[in-house]
Parts: sequence; structure tokens; C-alpha cells
Amino acid sequence: MASLYHHSSFPLSPPQQLTAPEPTRAPPPSCRISTLPSSSHHGSALPRPGASPSVACHCKAPPRDHDADLLRALQSNGNGTLHGEPVPPQVLDSRSDGPSGDGRGKRPRICACDCAKRIMELPVEERVKVLDLLQRDDAALTVSDYNDILSALARAGDHASAVALFRAMPVAPDAHSFDTAVQFLCRQGAPDEAKLALDEMVARGFRPSVAAFSAVVGCLCKRGRVTKAMEVLDAMRALGCEPTIRTYNSLVGGLCYVGRLEEALDLLNNLKDSPRTPDIYTFTIVLDGFCKVGRAEEATAIFHDAIGMGLSPTIFTYNALLNGHCKEGEPLRAFALLMEMYGDERGCPPDRISFGIVLTALLRAGETAAAWQTYKRMERAGFEADGRALDTLARGLCRRCATDVSALGDAREVFAKLVASGHEPVSYTYCLMAQALARGGEVDAAVALLEEMVRRGYALRKRAYTDVVRALCDRGRARDALRVLVLVMIVRDFVPGRNAFDALLGELGRQGRWTDAMAVYAAAVKRGVVVSWKHLSREEEPVRLGVLQ
Repeated sequence: MASLYHHSSFPLSPPQQLTAPEPTRAPPPSCRISTLPSSSHHGSALPRPGASPSVACHCKAPPRDHDADLLRALQSNGNGTLHGEPVPPQVLDSRSDGPSGDGRGKRPRICACDCAKRIMELPVEERVKVLDLLQRDDAALTVSDYNDILSALARAGDHASAVALFRAMPVAPDAHSFDTAVQFLCRQGAPDEAKLALDEMVARGFRPSVAAFSAVVGCLCKRGRVTKAMEVLDAMRALGCEPTIRTYNSLVGGLCYVGRLEEALDLLNNLKDSPRTPDIYTFTIVLDGFCKVGRAEEATAIFHDAIGMGLSPTIFTYNALLNGHCKEGEPLRAFALLMEMYGDERGCPPDRISFGIVLTALLRAGETAAAWQTYKRMERAGFEADGRALDTLARGLCRRCATDVSALGDAREVFAKLVASGHEPVSYTYCLMAQALARGGEVDAAVALLEEMVRRGYALRKRAYTDVVRALCDRGRARDALRVLVLVMIVRDFVPGRNAFDALLGELGRQGRWTDAMAVYAAAVKRGVVVSWKHLSREEEPVRLGVLQ
């Protein structure tokens, strides 16, 4: 009796559901895909795993959104593997070699009881029947029993073990076995083996289900093999299997992936006049394809066409269009669309990606006012901007203080949020913040910020400490201005510019502190800074602060 607690050597993965294949019936002989001869043994005649490299595939099961995952797959790295997702290990060979090396001398490397550990993770009501089967000897199991075990492995998400078990089945597989194996192989990233399974299935007199055909079409399209996918689609129609809209969505996505946008648009228009009415994912896939190549105007027309058909755009639809506008250098159009999403309570509210796309584009274009509004809406929606965006926004608001002092409060808020987030502002941001504080009359805060920069070892910009010195001199605080210059010259070993010396000399002259003024003048000359004697001969009006740069 096979052990119920035999430990499997196969990798574990999260549970995932698999739809049971549709009932099958034998097609007429003239409709077979190929004329492959059936195997001489009872097992499958599929090629060994080494014949085809295995990469991740995303032919999704019904509990997950197939079309949403298809949109994600369009942003893959070209071989069907999404960025950041590990490539599953290659499935094991189905049979061990005997003494003669012909694979007929020993028991298969995987048997039904090897799958017990993975199936034990299923809910009780789902695993009782299968665990009862695993207590029997493999020789006593029927093809129906093996199908139940394969389906249980599918629900457990262990596709590698399911493929290996299918290849090692000691009984002849039936239509259900082949149908399940095709979907397993697609999820393992082996479309060529899945196509061979379809061929063998038809050669044995079985009819593949629509789900099996769609899985192969989707798997091929995600790898850019659109021509091969069209061949499978033609064979599907020849067998009397009508493609579903998900099958067409896979084909549309493949056409966009390889840059055949006009063909994808033609297919979309043909679907509008057919019984297979396109859904919002069909429009989104084509729209996204046009946006990625900088054709946002045509994408906008497709967007309005979808709305005209009574379809509700998803967040994927909006984000694709937002990205298209920003890529074409029209961030304000993207901002207007974002505000439309935000204000329409019955529609699709923006998510973190939506805000991030628009905020980054507005900051890059220097649209600080719109970027500030986007940030506040983003904050009210419960999303956090990343540190880089906060850093750029803080600099933009500091520059805005040159013409609008009221923006200082906004700049301080963003700067405080930036520091609190743990993202260290760059020295340029510190300098602009110090200049904005000096311009806004918060001179003590500006001096404290300069001291913080010195303590942290940041480089000081001449314009920053010069504006602080001028602000102090305008308020008659020559001693504090001198302390700032000493901080710059002695602690940081910088040579202040002429404007800083001129501002301090002018204030010392107005106060009649000629001895101190001569000492400052001597320090400037010693460091090679040329200043004018006029500051020591007459009183001058306060020097006006320059525009932030």
C-alpha cells in the first residue's frame, strides 16, 4: 500500500484553482490537427522536458482575472516571465532508465503517493476523496483516479508535479487527462509541448476543450509568437470550437506586443461587428499598445469608443491613457483626466499608480502648482508619494517662493514630510529650503538649517548662505551674519562670495563699526575676494534678495 505521508521532492507553491475541462467528443477524422501516430506504450508520447526550456506562463485560472493578468504580461521581459517573479524549476523526466537505458526497466520516478504532501494542504472537503485514492497501489488506480489526482494538484498549485505525474501515468490518458495537461504545460511555460499534446489528443480521437485551445493561444502570444497562435486559432475553428473573447484578447495582446498595432485595431473593429462583442479589456489592450508608441490621440479615440459602447473603463484603462499623455509631453492633459477620475464618485477612482504617473510627469515639466494639487489629492486618498517625488516637489515649491511667499508653508510641509519618511534630502534641496526660509522672513530657521547642513557634511551653495547673510543684515543682525560667514570659512573651509562680504560690510558701515568692517575687509582680501571700499564710506539701502535658482 502506498504511504500516505510520503514526502514529495517537488517545489511548493500557493494554492490555485483550475477549471475542469469541458466534456469532449471525438471530432470527425478530417478535422484532426495532425496525424501523429499514437504511442506504443500507455503513457503520454510527449517529448522529454529537456526538449523545450521552461519559463513561467500566465494562462490564468478563473478565480484570477485572466484579462487583468494579460495586461500585466504585456509588460513582461519578452519571454513570458513577469519582472520580479521567479522562473519555476524544470519538471522531472517521466521515466527512469532501466539497465538497457531504454526507460522500461524501472518504476517511474514519480508515483501517485508522491503527491500526498501537497494535496494535504487542500481543505478537508476537497482532499478526502483524493487521499483515499492515494492509499491504494498505483496499479489499482484507473485513469479517472489519476484525473482526480491531477485536478487536486492543480487546485494545490503544484503544476510541476502534475506534469511529471501525467508523463509517468501507467494507464492511457483520456481526454480529461490531456486537457488538464495542456493547461499545466502552458502554466509551466512550455507552449510547444502543449501544442504537441493538443496534436496527440486529436490524433487519439479526442476533442480539446475551448479552455485548452485558449491556454495555448495565450501562452504563445505572451512570447510574441503570434503567427503560431493564429495557426492554433484556425485549427480551433476547424474543430468546431468557437473562440471566446478571452481567446481573442490573448491574440490582440500578442499583436500589440510585437508592434502590429494596425492589425490589432482591425481585429478589434471586426469583433465589434461580430457576436463576440469585445469587452473593456480588449479596448484596454489596444489602447495601451498605442500609448506605448506615443500615439495618445488614437488611444483617446479608442477610449471614447469603448465608453460609447457602454463599457466602464477599469483602472488599467485609465493608467494606460495617463501614461500615454505623459509620454507625449502633455502632463496637464493627464492631470485633467486624473481630476476627472477623482471627482467622479460613480466611476473608477485613481490608485497609487495613477497619482504617481501624473505627479512625476508634472514635476518633470515644472508644473509645480498642478503637482501640489496632485500631491494633496493623493494624500487625501490615503496614498504616500515616494521620497524622490517629495524631494522634487519640495524644490519646486521653494523656487515658487521667489514670486509667491505664501508657498513657504507648503514647502515646509513637504520638506518635513520628506525628512520624516526617512528619505534624506539632497544638498540642493537643503539649500533651496534655506533660501526660501530667508526670503520668507524665517531667518533663524534658515540659520539652523545651514548649521544642520554643516553638521551632516553637505556642500553649501554660495547663493544659499549669501541670501541668509543678506536677510540677517537687512534686520541689523550683523553679529549673526558674521557667525554664518565664520561657519562657512572656518568649519567648512569655503571661501564666501563677494556678495556675502558686501552685505556684511554694508551693515557694519551703517552701524559705524569701522574696526569690525576693516577686519572683515582684510579677511576677504586675504582669501582673494575683491570687495569695494564704498561700503566703508557711506550708508546704503538694504540689498534686495535675488530670485532663487
